[in-house]
Amino acid sequence: MGRRGKKLTDLVVDRYVNLELFYRQQEKKDNGCWDWTGVQNNIGYGFIGFRHIDPGTGEPQKGPGGMMTTHRLAFMIEHNRLPTQRNVNHTCHNKLCLNPAHLQEGTQREKLDAMVRDGITGTNVRGISNSKQERRDYKYTEAEIQWIRSASTDEIAAKYGITRRRAGSKRYGFRNNYRWLPLPEAYDRDPRGRKTQEKQ
Repeated sequence: MGRRGKKLTDLVVDRYVNLELFYRQQEKKDNGCWDWTGVQNNIGYGFIGFRHIDPGTGEPQKGPGGMMTTHRLAFMIEHNRLPTQRNVNHTCHNKLCLNPAHLQEGTQREKLDAMVRDGITGTNVRGISNSKQERRDYKYTEAEIQWIRSASTDEIAAKYGITRRRAGSKRYGFRNNYRWLPLPEAYDRDPRGRKTQEKQ
């Protein structure tokens, strides 16, 4: 296997991958999980490169390929088919696990329901971690974060010199970050997350 591009020679269902790499970068754990030890995407799933079939030659397409999650590849290898549902969910809730016995087809709703059922916390409905991460330097102190989470949009915008939209955005707003730190007990919030009044 001389050149790097020549390694994607193993056909799995509808795409070419490097199965030697796939199997080499697995670590079997005592709990039954087979952890991927290679590249991960930005939310912690294993990632591996692939190329689609060239319809003319039946060989890997030339040019840039794509990336796919390793647990999805593990499902495809085990069942010799593409998943029929959108998700391949982990019954073990371990994003790096490749053990086919821990993988099942499902929906995002089924995944989130299973996490709630099994007491998995620290993740919001978008799958983004709300847990404080160890060994990470945060931009703001816990006191500042506490203030940000309880302050009004106008107060945040004024203090940090940003627009009201940036300060209060549901998706990017300061108030929605750092949810691992509880809100001060002195404040109630309405269903939209805004400060209503100080508790007596």
